[in-house]
Amino acid sequence: MNKEPSLPDLLQDLAQTETNQFSELVQIAGLNLHKDFEGIDLSGEDLSEDNLSQANLSFANLSDTNLRSTNLSGANLKGANLSGANLRNANLSHADLSGANLSDAHLVGVNLNNAILYQANLNGANLKSVDLTNTDLSGANFRDANLKDTKLKNPSHLVTDSVITIKEKAFDPFLEADKEITQAIADLFGQETILDDVCKEIQELLSFDFVSISLVIPEQNTIEAVYGIGIAGRWVDQARHYLNADKDIRDIQADIVDTCHTEIISGWDRRFDRWIYENFQHDQLNRIFSPIFLVHDEQGKEIENWFENYEWDKNFIPSPVQGEGNNRVIRMQPLPGGFPPVVIGTVEAGYENTSRPITYEQATHLAKLIARRALDIRRGSLRYVLKIIAENAKRIFHADLATLHFLWEPQEERYIYEVLAGDPGNIPLKRFSPRKYGVGWRSIFEGKLQYVTYLSSVHKNSEVDFSPVALERGTKTYAAFPLLINDKYKVIPRIIATPTKQGSSVEREQHLIPVGVLYVHFRYEHQFIEELSRQGEYFANKAVDAIWHITIHQKMREEARQLATLQCVTQSLSQIENDLLSHIAWYTLNVLAADLVVIYEYIQTEKQFLSPPSLAGRLIQEDAMESEVPEQSVPFLLIQHETNIYVSNISQEPIFKNSLFTQREKIQSVAGILLRVDKDVVGVMFINYRRSHIFLNEEKQIISSIASSAASSIKNQRWLQTLDSIEREIITTLDWEQLQELIVQKAVQNTGADIGVISIVEPTTQDLVAKARYPAHKQIENALLNIKMGEGVSGWVAMHRKAALVNDVEIDERYICYFADSRSELCVPLLDKDCQTLGVLNVESRQKAKFKQKDLGRLEFLAGLAVIAIQNAQNAEKKEQKGIKEVLTSVGNVSGKVLNKMNTGISTVEGLLREIVSGLNENNVEASKNRGNTALSFVDQMSQTLKGLKIAQEEKPQPLDLHKIVDMALSEIPQLHEVKLSINVPIDLPKVLGGEQQLLSIFYHLIQNALDAMPNGGTLSLNATTVELEGKFWVEVKVSDTGLGIAPDKFNEIFQLGFTTKSDRGNIGLGLWLTKLQVEALGGILKFDSSPNEGSQFTVTLRAYKQ
Repeated sequence: MNKEPSLPDLLQDLAQTETNQFSELVQIAGLNLHKDFEGIDLSGEDLSEDNLSQANLSFANLSDTNLRSTNLSGANLKGANLSGANLRNANLSHADLSGANLSDAHLVGVNLNNAILYQANLNGANLKSVDLTNTDLSGANFRDANLKDTKLKNPSHLVTDSVITIKEKAFDPFLEADKEITQAIADLFGQETILDDVCKEIQELLSFDFVSISLVIPEQNTIEAVYGIGIAGRWVDQARHYLNADKDIRDIQADIVDTCHTEIISGWDRRFDRWIYENFQHDQLNRIFSPIFLVHDEQGKEIENWFENYEWDKNFIPSPVQGEGNNRVIRMQPLPGGFPPVVIGTVEAGYENTSRPITYEQATHLAKLIARRALDIRRGSLRYVLKIIAENAKRIFHADLATLHFLWEPQEERYIYEVLAGDPGNIPLKRFSPRKYGVGWRSIFEGKLQYVTYLSSVHKNSEVDFSPVALERGTKTYAAFPLLINDKYKVIPRIIATPTKQGSSVEREQHLIPVGVLYVHFRYEHQFIEELSRQGEYFANKAVDAIWHITIHQKMREEARQLATLQCVTQSLSQIENDLLSHIAWYTLNVLAADLVVIYEYIQTEKQFLSPPSLAGRLIQEDAMESEVPEQSVPFLLIQHETNIYVSNISQEPIFKNSLFTQREKIQSVAGILLRVDKDVVGVMFINYRRSHIFLNEEKQIISSIASSAASSIKNQRWLQTLDSIEREIITTLDWEQLQELIVQKAVQNTGADIGVISIVEPTTQDLVAKARYPAHKQIENALLNIKMGEGVSGWVAMHRKAALVNDVEIDERYICYFADSRSELCVPLLDKDCQTLGVLNVESRQKAKFKQKDLGRLEFLAGLAVIAIQNAQNAEKKEQKGIKEVLTSVGNVSGKVLNKMNTGISTVEGLLREIVSGLNENNVEASKNRGNTALSFVDQMSQTLKGLKIAQEEKPQPLDLHKIVDMALSEIPQLHEVKLSINVPIDLPKVLGGEQQLLSIFYHLIQNALDAMPNGGTLSLNATTVELEGKFWVEVKVSDTGLGIAPDKFNEIFQLGFTTKSDRGNIGLGLWLTKLQVEALGGILKFDSSPNEGSQFTVTLRAYKQ
């Protein structure tokens, strides 16, 4: 038997003919279909809808050939290979198929009347619903064939175990699909394991100190840090950035996603998130950023091993134009694949040492490793699960193409996730998206399968037009299965559900939410019989079930991430002492991927905002923020509005109508949030987006949690500042009137009251006398300036020695009106250690039920501080006369010592003056000049000492900047003889409380002593830092020299009056004694350490001033 040539060889000269029917080509070629094609190779060819009746195709290779609806009646197919062939609806009546191989062939709807299948191999063939009653089946192999609803004249000859397998065969594709989808879901659930493996491989291969992976989140159009090892684990879930931000203000991660560049950066870059950079000490890192992407061909299919053939040495090119600072950019030119790569994330890795370089070779190795592992990373994504669903849909339905569209994005009117499996025919995937009023839309509207064929739509006036895109591709039939989730627990936000018109059957279902659509395409006319429809719905339901579980898992994971982040925020806020509002703003910005967050602190009692506000994010115009907050500005309007606002379209919200800030910064959406503790507003926060943003309920809950934590932190910090300021005043002043005013002010501010008053018991009359009120302009009725014990709420509190919290003064019989419009009152007694009433502290509010138990607790604490202040003032007054003798004696002792030294100095000066006169008489001018300088030095020291003692008594303490004090002290030193300076006093050092001249005197003496100890030169060092002692912050300044040092046997004497190590006659030993006296007067500590011939170090420790 001579095998004929293949079809391409046989008909190569007929390629330009207009017909595509095989039988017509045979005629044109002058060949005989009945005798010339024995053994021909037609595998994979399209012979659908042709007339091959009586054809001789014995022993032909027809594997995977499309013979749908082809007329093969009476054909000789003896011994032919028809494995995998599509024979749906073909006519094989009277055909001879004896010995033919029909394994895995598709025979649904085929006509086999009187056909011969003697000893045919039908292993795995789909014979569902086929009529075989008049067919010769003797010796045929039916193992694993689908004989569901198949008509058999005598099925008894079939082996029992084969029949069981036949029945099960119909479900095999679904079982296989279940298996693959389940595995894909497991990969998604195990995403962290995949990322951990990738990070560790990068670290082991390239010896980096840390590795971080950030992934693109399509639902939010953001990129987020999701996993890290080393120090990179610290900023996981802390950084989230919008991808489509303007180039000038977008984050480094978003820039890498957009450009597909690899960058090596050491130090600062303007694209960095400043808060992340500073909070996690990124100034100490040398890092490389590289994209994670997938490569596709021109049909949109993934190219898995592209990196093996990519010419890295030629195309992975360091850019000749480097970035700013120490940045190096490496570009891929050209990018691999037919389409632009799909970036799914970034890798950030590097060293905790800026001097340790990252080489081009390391960058290349990293890029190759990421390319190889990108498909593994993709496996942990929702898109991958959807692709597996689409691939199984194509396989189960024997379709040419399957597309799946999931999660509607209303702003851009598109689906967030779109995947395909099969051949799209050079048409981009996005063109297959559901059309309004098309088949997909109708399937969602009806809540069931919809399909359309090209012939039916043309000739049968179908209600749905055939898709032009499907027609362009060559599709003859396509079907749409709606993806409907029973959202009983509100997992899917309705805003991302596929839009349907009112009254659809889907919307009538109580919890049924349409989230997408699954299409299957066929290049032949396909009738969706009832059974196939049921199979399709079954598979669609399985797909929806998988999506449901994924959605639940992602929601739980997102909620867990948010909970962990919020917990981290809350814990961090409770530990932050400086720049609290700035930390809140940056936390909020990163958790919500906002563009700008602005927070204004508000003092409710004074109805004013503190300026300037705290801002997080990048401004388009650096001067866009106004430092002052005028009335009728947006923050005040939000206070007047009294409730939070969430605005997706800022042009529709009147509050922002005249906002120059939102116009300059191109803000489109904003949330205006009141930072409130109970009824006390402590600030407002604006969360701004430069893109259209819809605030979903879940996001509103996050914002509410952040706002609650932020408001509580602000209030707690105010409370701590209150305690600190009052404690400091108690320690540093005996001015009782000043303390009263401060306590009342802080009582009003910390309870959110409208007014407060402190009243003291007059010893003789036992009346309560109002001593101070806040605000001071609020008037009290003259008749109520003095009230009797037991009168009003205050009198009742004083008499009964217990606090009173009155929610509604109008129904309290005790109440006497102090202030107009009051509705609630809180009053606590001032009790001494013997429980005797010294007075009362009272606050009132215009709001009913304004005060809570925690307000009562805070007011009682303030009352305790007031009692201490009262007793200090009383004790000081009592001791003033009694202790005057001791005071005068002490002063006399000190003064006596000082005067004794003064007398010694005066005697020395007197002797020097005599020597000067004698020297002048003897014409010894040079010696007289030296003695004159020595005398002047004595006079200067005595003057400085007296001045220092006077200042210590008279100068009032104030918050001062030690950086400036040290500069001033150094400027007073006349000259430095061969002495090197090493000054490290940071500008941002906390201020200290003291007198300016006191502090100048302290550091002047210490610096001068150090210089005197280095007559032959050396190094003078001043180093300042903040230290924590017993839970409180102090500022420590060390003054060091490399001079002569002090002998150990003199350590006990150096701070004594008159001690000096200087051998010349120009010193009287007052400097260190006076310095120690001044440091201790400020509540500080002066310590020293010294070694002979090595130098000395004096350490001044002063309490940090807390604003």
